[in-house]
Amino acid sequence: MDDGGARTCLWMKWAFHPVGPFHVSGRHGIPWSMATVASPTPRRRRRPGVLAACITALTLVACGPAGTDTGDAELPDEAVLTAAQAPRAEVPDAPEPEDTGAPADVEELTAADSHAEVGDLVAGFPVELLPLPGDAVLLVTSAVPVGSAEVQEVSLNLRTGLAAEDVMELYRGTLLEAGFEEAPAVEPAEQVVAETLFTRSGGDELVSIGVLDVDGGRTVTIGGRVHTGQ
Repeated sequence: MDDGGARTCLWMKWAFHPVGPFHVSGRHGIPWSMATVASPTPRRRRRPGVLAACITALTLVACGPAGTDTGDAELPDEAVLTAAQAPRAEVPDAPEPEDTGAPADVEELTAADSHAEVGDLVAGFPVELLPLPGDAVLLVTSAVPVGSAEVQEVSLNLRTGLAAEDVMELYRGTLLEAGFEEAPAVEPAEQVVAETLFTRSGGDELVSIGVLDVDGGRTVTIGGRVHTGQ
């Protein structure tokens, strides 16, 4: 076979048009140019490390923030505070109440109680000015000093079997003798059978007397203000 026939056979076998002069290379008699062009290119083998890195990256993307489960995540010890370690707000101590002394009304009530007696004659009562009937049953008596002046506010409540006229004559006699003057008679109030008023020292001293009929006896109520030096 001539050179032209050999070239045609090679073209038909390898589907490449032979180029260059015909040379025999090796034992198979393949032209060097065809061996260079037509031989299959060897494939590069992928490294296992690169493939593993790609798989890891895809896994992280698939399990991104939208699917991240942090329910089982544990906080560091520094982020956990117990009740004893938590800071506490300081509460100021309540101010101590000021000692302002006893109220005025309490002091007055205590003073009045110390100058009053139930069922007995209180100390300092002016009995020489306001005597007691012989059968008197004392209910309440009082003699309360008024400030630093020699003045007393007095009261006397008793029961007696004397008639209302006799009661009035008893006190009228002692008061008129002590310099008191009796005010003009007035119509007694309802349920009062006898009532009168005595004054002295230009009206600075006064004594009022009232008599009531109660259960067949008389209840006498006396009250007023008198000087203690006379």
